[in-house]
Amino acid sequence: MRHAILISVMAALFGSAALADHPGERLNEVTAEKEPGFEAISRPGPGLDLVTMDEETLGLEDFAGRILVINFRPVSCTEVCDAQHQRLAKAVTSLNASPMREMVSFVTAVEDEANIDMRDAENWSIVRSQGGLEGLEARLAAGSERSADEPMLYIFDRQGRHVGIFHGTDFEPLNLLMHINGLTNAHPHPEPEGFLDKALGWFK
Repeated sequence: MRHAILISVMAALFGSAALADHPGERLNEVTAEKEPGFEAISRPGPGLDLVTMDEETLGLEDFAGRILVINFRPVSCTEVCDAQHQRLAKAVTSLNASPMREMVSFVTAVEDEANIDMRDAENWSIVRSQGGLEGLEARLAAGSERSADEPMLYIFDRQGRHVGIFHGTDFEPLNLLMHINGLTNAHPHPEPEGFLDKALGWFK
């Protein structure tokens, strides 16, 4: 009975079709099959020189133990960055309805913080780059073998490795959610537990 309740909760959050696939070590392959905009990356995370709106400096080490998702909003990028941001916002809203909100940080790097909808999410921050947005974005995009003409979402695992990019504005928020969920369950990660493991624990 307890597991039936859990399955119902998970289906409401992620969709029943998504629950049928538990990719494990095949996470990148499974995501790439479902999401043309996904590109697997495997490299140490480049240095981040972030500054919050409260003048707090942040580096990659400040997100240790958490999945990190970064997007960019330069002033010159309007419609396409708006479209990307709207899809990201849908993913953030859905994710934050689950315990994964304790395991994931979202960062939007900007030149101007005006009119950025953060959905009142406590795990979503607006930052600037001390060395300039263009330089930071170039360092992150250097890991990609695809065109840099479209906006990208950069994904880092709990160890601070750069592990993926979602390209463009047509990605499905559900695919982003499922990939993040897979990263929370990646090994070796004794603490904290992945989302599905933690959820199962509620019903034991």
